[in-house]
Amino acid sequence: MDGEHKYLFDLQGFIVLKGVVPDEVVTACNAALDRFEQMDASDYPPPLQLGQERSAENLYISNILEGDPVFRSLIDIPEVLDVVAEVTGGPYRLNHTYTIYRWGGGFTGLHMHGTPIIPKCQYHCRNGQMVSTLTKAVFPMLDCGEEDGCFAAIPGAHKSNFERPWGNHPGENPALQGIPAAAGDAIIFTEALTHGSLINTSGRPRRTLYYCYSTGYMPDWGGQHLRFSERIYQDLPDHQREILDLK
Repeated sequence: MDGEHKYLFDLQGFIVLKGVVPDEVVTACNAALDRFEQMDASDYPPPLQLGQERSAENLYISNILEGDPVFRSLIDIPEVLDVVAEVTGGPYRLNHTYTIYRWGGGFTGLHMHGTPIIPKCQYHCRNGQMVSTLTKAVFPMLDCGEEDGCFAAIPGAHKSNFERPWGNHPGENPALQGIPAAAGDAIIFTEALTHGSLINTSGRPRRTLYYCYSTGYMPDWGGQHLRFSERIYQDLPDHQREILDLK
């Protein structure tokens, strides 16, 4: 992680890495996501399940890593792990994964903030060392502009000393900034950052994978049924299994 990226991550709470997922991996991931979009949730292979009720605007599937072997390719992308290792400030692990599909009118409401402190989602920097207790890599599987309801955040909110004075709807937050990204890019952010998405006004589909890395001692998230099965620990090669293990 170079000096520019460190400066921007600390300043903004996020950075964008361009073109870190190979085209062939994006294509294979989309083929797998095609299947799950058309599949009834009762037919998802465990531990995949809905993280929230499906609607005409949104589909959230928990534990997507275990849906298809191609998703394992995203566990240990070197450029991503380089950032995660630096901003975690110590041992880290892949804590959970999920995917969000988005269609016309859909959006993710804003959540998280520097104040009040949320124990599992903290950020601070002391003596040049960042500590982000939960850091997420957002992988767009389709090009996603502002009109497509792209990922959005309030830059710097991970360090705010005052409560956010607005509600959770994207339209209520004048400081909100859309972060467009192309398929194959990675947006890496600290979960302490106020984030969500813009509203999908284009009607074009948005597909995004989320790989969420925590400090090494943090157990699986649990909320939205986010947890790994015992089988994944048996199926992964040693170098990837170690990234999921508690430390």
